Amino acid sequence: MFETILQLLLATIVLCLSFFLLFIRRDYGYWKKQGIPYEKPGLFFGNLGGLMRISMWDLFNDLRKKHKTDYVGIFLGWRPALVINSKELAKKILVKDFDSFQNRYSYPGDQDDPLGALNLFTVKSPMWSTMRHELAPMFTSKRLKGVTQLMNINSEELVRRIQTDHIDNNKPVDMKELFSMYTSDTVAYTVFGLRVSVLKELTSPLWHITRHMVKWTFWRGFEFTMIFFAPAIAEIMRLKFFSAPATEYVKKLFWGVVEDRQKTGKTDDNDLVNMLLNLKKNLRLPADSDTELADNLMLAQAALFILGSVETSSTTMSFCLHELAYQPDKQEKLYTEISKALEDKGKTVLDFNDLLELHYLTACIKETLRKYPPVPFLDRVCNKTYKLTDKVTIEKDTPVYTNVIAIHYNEEYYPEPYEWRPERFAITTDNDNYDFTFLPFGEGPRFCIGKRYGLMQVRTAIAHIVMNFRIEPVDDYSVPVDPYSVILAPKTGGRVKFIPR
Repeated sequence: MFETILQLLLATIVLCLSFFLLFIRRDYGYWKKQGIPYEKPGLFFGNLGGLMRISMWDLFNDLRKKHKTDYVGIFLGWRPALVINSKELAKKILVKDFDSFQNRYSYPGDQDDPLGALNLFTVKSPMWSTMRHELAPMFTSKRLKGVTQLMNINSEELVRRIQTDHIDNNKPVDMKELFSMYTSDTVAYTVFGLRVSVLKELTSPLWHITRHMVKWTFWRGFEFTMIFFAPAIAEIMRLKFFSAPATEYVKKLFWGVVEDRQKTGKTDDNDLVNMLLNLKKNLRLPADSDTELADNLMLAQAALFILGSVETSSTTMSFCLHELAYQPDKQEKLYTEISKALEDKGKTVLDFNDLLELHYLTACIKETLRKYPPVPFLDRVCNKTYKLTDKVTIEKDTPVYTNVIAIHYNEEYYPEPYEWRPERFAITTDNDNYDFTFLPFGEGPRFCIGKRYGLMQVRTAIAHIVMNFRIEPVDDYSVPVDPYSVILAPKTGGRVKFIPR
């Protein structure tokens, strides 16, 4: 009797496994049936099996190297997705036919993770377009001019911190953490109107949570991998874009600032809190919405601005200084441009308009963003059956990823793409996408709303650093990247040697 039961059990297991494998095999033949080149998937995980051992950046870089075609099929688990490698097709997805690709491919965790689901990066249409319209005035030239004054003050503190810690006391440099302190101080004022200095006092009400947000552990890397590539699993597992401690801290800080303003009657028209309070008044929500939804919409934008402002700017600054350390001739050219501007204008500090006139500084930053784009892909999901080319039709609900690395490293657009050459961007403006060959901020209606803010934050700090220090290399030229980070980041934070001028 026992033997018969065991045989039936084994037969059932084999039968179920066979059906599962047939199901997988059927789905894994999706791109082959359409005659579309594809990356051979592994069992169960599709083309995601290597993630957490390699970074998202490495995944898309490997796809670029293996497939020189305009597009390539991949599998997210057993779900087919299409990766776009050409600027012409990227333009169709991101701009020309935006109506078919309005949303990002991430899970709608409204209940379990409202701050993750309702921020401007992830929120779905039509709410997205209304929110973007309301938030756009945050980044006008007038507002950025005021914020640049604070960026200059924080950059001076950054110079003092470098002198004290890394020259006088000879502490090892972790550029990513150092620059995260600088960006944290700036975002504290921009979002909450708080004038604090973790660079000066090593404490601020925002620094603890900022460090928590940008510390990429295995678990945080896994959460973001699932959110971006397997949202159905993320929803089942209730994974979060922002961790519970980060969410609670943002709530506490945000409502503390609001309560203080209500008591004192003071407001600051220049910060994000004031703009979000206006957003709550003006946003037209569904009739059955409750107050909590409006509150979560405000909190979600504050949390996103903190994460985006701190993480992307700090990694860009780290990679830029790394390249300048290895290219002293270009470093000297940049120093000459900055010092000449100060001399010609009779100033000790360059303001917003002055910094915009430093074309070689802008070129250095843009070439860094080309070679080291913080996010290697631009994700969208097709909302209706769409004909991409005469040979390719994208079905509804198919994820589509524009491979930013494939475009940035295309030799047709950028000869010798592995070389860091700021001269590629000698004549440029902040709004130039070079005919869709330069996409670190995305493009189209959903391009990064904080682009000008981020560029100015990086400009200000690098100008101060290069003016006060020579930068020399410490590590090997090749920089290992953090496999757990959703944003391209040096594994060890990045190190250089600062020499006072």
